[in-house]
Amino acid sequence: MRNFIIVIIVLFTSTLSVLSQSINHWETVVFADDFWRYRANDSTSPTGWFLPEFDDSFWPPGQGGFGYGDNDDTSIVQPCISVSIRTEFTITNSNDLIMAVLHVDYDDAFIAWLNGVEIARSAGLNSIDVLWNTPSSESREAQMYLGGLPNSYVIEEERLRNIIRNGTNVLAIEVHNTSSISSDLSIIPYLSFAVGSSQSYFRSTPDWFVPPVINLTSNLPIIIIDTKGQTILKDSEIIASMRVVDCSDAPNAAIDTVFPYNGFIHIEYHGQSSYWNDWPKKSYNVELINSNEENIDSALLGMPPGNDWVLYGPYNDKSLIRNALAYNLGRKMARYAPRTAFCELIINDRYAGIYLLIEKIRRDKHRVNIAKLESNETTGDDLTGGYIVKIDKGEFYEFGWTSPYSPPGKSVNFLWHYPKPQSIVPAQKNYIKNYITSFENTLNSSFWNDPFIGYYRYIDIASAVDYFIINEFTKNIDAYRISAYLYKDKDSKGGRLTFGPMWDYDLSFGNANYYGGDTPQGWVFKSISPDDYFPVPFWWEKFTNDCKFNDMVRCRWEELKKDGWFSQSGIYASIDSMTGYINDARIRNSNSFNALGIWVWPNAFVGSTYEQEVNYLKQFVANRILWLDNYLPGVCREQKPELFLSAIPNPFTNYFDIRIILPSPGSIRIALTSITGQMVWIMERYSDLSAFAYRIDASNLNKGVYVLSVYLNGGYLGALKLIKQ
Repeated sequence: MRNFIIVIIVLFTSTLSVLSQSINHWETVVFADDFWRYRANDSTSPTGWFLPEFDDSFWPPGQGGFGYGDNDDTSIVQPCISVSIRTEFTITNSNDLIMAVLHVDYDDAFIAWLNGVEIARSAGLNSIDVLWNTPSSESREAQMYLGGLPNSYVIEEERLRNIIRNGTNVLAIEVHNTSSISSDLSIIPYLSFAVGSSQSYFRSTPDWFVPPVINLTSNLPIIIIDTKGQTILKDSEIIASMRVVDCSDAPNAAIDTVFPYNGFIHIEYHGQSSYWNDWPKKSYNVELINSNEENIDSALLGMPPGNDWVLYGPYNDKSLIRNALAYNLGRKMARYAPRTAFCELIINDRYAGIYLLIEKIRRDKHRVNIAKLESNETTGDDLTGGYIVKIDKGEFYEFGWTSPYSPPGKSVNFLWHYPKPQSIVPAQKNYIKNYITSFENTLNSSFWNDPFIGYYRYIDIASAVDYFIINEFTKNIDAYRISAYLYKDKDSKGGRLTFGPMWDYDLSFGNANYYGGDTPQGWVFKSISPDDYFPVPFWWEKFTNDCKFNDMVRCRWEELKKDGWFSQSGIYASIDSMTGYINDARIRNSNSFNALGIWVWPNAFVGSTYEQEVNYLKQFVANRILWLDNYLPGVCREQKPELFLSAIPNPFTNYFDIRIILPSPGSIRIALTSITGQMVWIMERYSDLSAFAYRIDASNLNKGVYVLSVYLNGGYLGALKLIKQ
């Protein structure tokens, strides 16, 4: 075991060494589908079979890959515990070869030798003495036939010089199964060399080939992930290690030895588009864990401590900044929107490009700061919060309920987010479902915008206004219906349904060629096709028919523009700041994952240069601001402290109902005095509602004239005369 550990350390540190000669280009000398000599092992392997002088002429030839024929094998072998393969290649100028990388896709484990020297070994064969019939201790599925990539193993310059030679060289590999009756086996190898000159010796590298990382330095933080030979999966976490390089004084370097985080993670693929479209850049969910696989919190890249994060790899967004720009605008609105940080990512010694580290949406004092809801909180104020739900496509296990106001044949689906689906109890499910359904019922009623009993009782209307503005301004075609979050705190803490946090803005700012995403004109909430299975809830059509909502939208828009955050110059400054910050890294990213000049779903614009992509983004912003200036509904009038106060009935006998509309929420005092000024009744409270009704028991009052006075935040608002009969 000790020897194995030493080999792995040498392989890992080799990618970080400084080369004595610069790399001109890469070429591949061995392809998986080359012809090899092979042996399906059902008895002891010949002595020294992996050495270059071994005579393999009595072994049958075959075209790689080798295996059981499950869609990724050319030469079919019968079920066995292991297969040995060998191939020869010729080197004419070994001094011009700087380093090498062996890529291997395999099922279930392997060991590789170059000229008799072990150069790579996967997990599953950890013992020192591996025999022909040693089973792999780990089960692994080959990935390339599923659209994945092979694992890479680097051989650095000094070590390579001691292995290769001019003339004939031999690559030998032995793949091992978990058992002789395993259902599949595969070995698919590639060997590539870094060449120091412009001279061509071998063949072009495969399309998926990305050079290994060599002493990466960056003004951005660097995140380094090692999966220990495991393949990252969709909807199934694996354990990996992660190191974060984030020095106080840039540049950061992959060879740095001080790490703000250096520990274990759970990792899996994130999202759908990058995965199902098989883009070369994937996104990842990351959870921080300790050695016992328990969740831990840690501060990353200047953001507050947290446990779960997304490493988002922009690919169809050629500007690389749309998500970061949108979230930044959301925070400028004084709303919680996920914090972000640009970084460069290395996975298994492979440069993965520019990424955006994003806080995942969770209940937390640093994120969605609502009350923690325990499973035993099922009555009274305890039951009223906190909750986070989302309208989304989602997974089956997340499903909560479908809105009764979904269009025929379509679904507005509410999914559990917090508490998690496995933690939320029936009483809590019923409460938040009934609360939101009551809101929908009210919005669909004849009294939907009544100031006292209308929909205002249920929602934080200011958050709905901000959510409307950010989604319409960015022209986010997923808005309102996909990744649409809502949260509710306990009634004692305000308790109304709040819109947000915002999430997922890669298809914004003109980066979509459907549903009007490519035009700066028009409304997002009206642009979704009636045939789309995921419709916009009817709420937004109702809101925009409410004068109060429209006036609040217009006032908020003008306020945001006046502050500069939503002005053309302000947003241009944010764009310039972000693109300038990532400039060096985005060149490296383009060299490895160049999407410029090609159409990637669902681009509306394809620029041939990065500058053209950024200019398109800027022009879209300018035109969108102009359109909203002209077409946003509502009128922003100067707001004066006004009071609407009534008492019904008046005159009264045994009781009367006070109805009040305040100019704003705040601390109110309502006092009832006799006509001579004697205090009869007083109520003091904080109201987070600007409109409410209150019944006063007047059965003990004497007949006569009374005065009802109202104060807000210590200031007098007005009074009303009442008569007791």
